[in-house]
Amino acid sequence: MIDAFIAAFAGSPWPLYLALYLAVGWVLIRPTGPIMGQLASIMGWPIEMTQRLAGATGLPYLFLLPNMLVFGLFTFAPMFINLGFAVTEGQSILFDERAFAGLDNLRRLVAETQIDTGAANLEDDKFFSAVYDTAIFVIFQVPVMILVALLSALALNRQIIARGFWRAVFFYPVMLSPVVVGFLWSLILKRQGVLSQSLIIWGWIEEPIQWLTDPSWTMFWSVFVYTWAHLGFYMLILLAGLQAIPRDVYEAAEMDGTSAFRQLTRITIPLLAPTLLVVTVLSLIKAFQAFEELYAMSVRWSSLVAYIFETSGLRGQATANGLGVAAMASLIVAAVLIVLSLLQVWLSSRGARQ
Repeated sequence: MIDAFIAAFAGSPWPLYLALYLAVGWVLIRPTGPIMGQLASIMGWPIEMTQRLAGATGLPYLFLLPNMLVFGLFTFAPMFINLGFAVTEGQSILFDERAFAGLDNLRRLVAETQIDTGAANLEDDKFFSAVYDTAIFVIFQVPVMILVALLSALALNRQIIARGFWRAVFFYPVMLSPVVVGFLWSLILKRQGVLSQSLIIWGWIEEPIQWLTDPSWTMFWSVFVYTWAHLGFYMLILLAGLQAIPRDVYEAAEMDGTSAFRQLTRITIPLLAPTLLVVTVLSLIKAFQAFEELYAMSVRWSSLVAYIFETSGLRGQATANGLGVAAMASLIVAAVLIVLSLLQVWLSSRGARQ
């Protein structure tokens, strides 16, 4: 083994580099104490020197710096780039080839007249249709999500057989890729899918139904699938909130002969209110961002994110000012999400003061 190790490094400069690294560490650190402690100090001499220069209070910020650089590169930089696209016009993605447009993209998005040609604007109809469909989806999906997540958390917080198994079953869809979820339910809900064929065999319907494009069913199944896919996440949050409620409160209520329903309405719900607030705001934000599962299932209606995706030219042929219009639409969505986040912070701080 030693011969193989020597042969592997034969002619390589790495042993010299390692020796130089250790020598520099020995000179700079000058370790004392047991031999193993000295060796550890020499091996980690960059950390030792950094701590000496930055001090005990500055070292954590140095460790946070790489994460902040990545966060800035992939979060803040795209935000500013998107803002630049929103106030410029043209088909190119290079800013030196795009002219400043101010709020022209907003007018292209919501005005009744196309500012470039003077003809009737069709973009506002597509945008407002996406806003309307998304609002309908949010209005129905969020209450259903909160109610089902709360009932699931209440059931799984009780002493039932195989409780850990059932918790894992409810949380499992969260770990699936959105594309996998969409493809799975497409197999079930397409015209020749499992659901239609089963209903025909049972004699409940006479011909197959395309559940994802039929206007009578597409929104229902969108809400159902999206709730199924994300239920486990919110259930887990509510379950943690339920377990944080002191058990002696329930024991005192039982000693007073309080019914289970009264315990739910007078103890559980009030004490769970801060957690319910967090779940409500998070589910609102997530519902406004709904896209992956719906896109994979090819539902009939278009969400706001799907509208932005298509208008920007990421799917299909790019239009002359599509990128700027999509960027302006994304800013409107971002403004709504910021308002919802600030609302959560305000309500949380208000509840804490009370």
